[in-house]
Amino acid sequence: MNISPARLDSLTGLRFIAAMLVVLYHAAVTLVPEMYPLVSMGQTGVTFFFMLSGFVLAWSMNPSTTKRQFYWRRFARIWPLHALTAIAAVVLALITQGDQSVPRFLASLFLVQAWLGDQHWVYAYNGVSWSLSCEAFFYAVFPLLAVRLSRLEPGKLFRAAAAVFASAVALVAVLLAFVPGFDWGALFYTFPAFRIAEFIVGVCLAIAMKKGWKPRFGVGTGAAAAIGSFVILEVVDGIAPWHTAGPLAGALCIPGYALLIAAYADRDRCGGRPTFASAPAMVKLGEWSFALYLVHELVLRTALELGPESLAQRAAFAAVGIAIAIPLAGAAYTFIERPVEARLRNRGTRRGPVADTPQPEVTGTFTEPQTQPATAGATARG
Repeated sequence: MNISPARLDSLTGLRFIAAMLVVLYHAAVTLVPEMYPLVSMGQTGVTFFFMLSGFVLAWSMNPSTTKRQFYWRRFARIWPLHALTAIAAVVLALITQGDQSVPRFLASLFLVQAWLGDQHWVYAYNGVSWSLSCEAFFYAVFPLLAVRLSRLEPGKLFRAAAAVFASAVALVAVLLAFVPGFDWGALFYTFPAFRIAEFIVGVCLAIAMKKGWKPRFGVGTGAAAAIGSFVILEVVDGIAPWHTAGPLAGALCIPGYALLIAAYADRDRCGGRPTFASAPAMVKLGEWSFALYLVHELVLRTALELGPESLAQRAAFAAVGIAIAIPLAGAAYTFIERPVEARLRNRGTRRGPVADTPQPEVTGTFTEPQTQPATAGATARG
């Protein structure tokens, strides 16, 4: 049995919390290292984004969507604002560092940097865009994944997700144990072929729920699982080298974040009581989260260039930087991200605007290009 997708406002609201975890992590790395022990696991906000991306794409896939339409809409979703912030990063780098590398900029602009391994390339210019390089890979393989996984029943989907989770944890653990001299942590943290494990688990979870699986726990249990794993890993990270904690922490957070996503998605699907995450203000902030993710590090780096020295100054600059980044993200979403995406997506259809609206029953297949392609949209933007 397939369940028609519903709006998942709670997941949109949770996106803002995940984005803020990353923002606080970068505030510590950039300006306030004294705060790092309290927010070192903020980097796992990226794990949540990767899982949510897989979940939302699988939840909202439409059988009338061609592969060409799918790829065009993903391009329209992430690349325009990425290109704009990449240019802003170039300007900032020219002002603060002088001459820059054109090849590194092109690798970043075309989202291939995460495959290159060298951290000077991976984090070049707007460093956070490495995760978009991973997303581009996820999008490339999603149609194939969706077709294969949609044939499985919930039990097999969960076994597949468990196997992917166990493989990711085992791979990093074994390599760290037997080849400790190599910086596996830094490599796997940004490597798309490794991070796809999180995306696949999200896809499996969404398909299972669409086929009728219902979690036997509520949002309290889901939140406790996510927060509990975060806190435990925060403690562990205090005694582990930072470069080994990143990919392991991301993989180990998968179960807790999966329970969180399942619980809130089920609450929204069943029309239960609104959650704090589905409040209008949280949903609006969640809509800004992609822009916040792309602009916040540039703002924090600008604050660092202003030269704060004491702890009080650096903390104040970080707080002001975050306070500026949030409304700046709102403006970027309202005046750039959303209208540009809508215009580009409309060019990919001959039947008018493409809206983010709930879709009818979905089989999980992708069609070949049609003479009159149908429109499709997402119920929670991924």
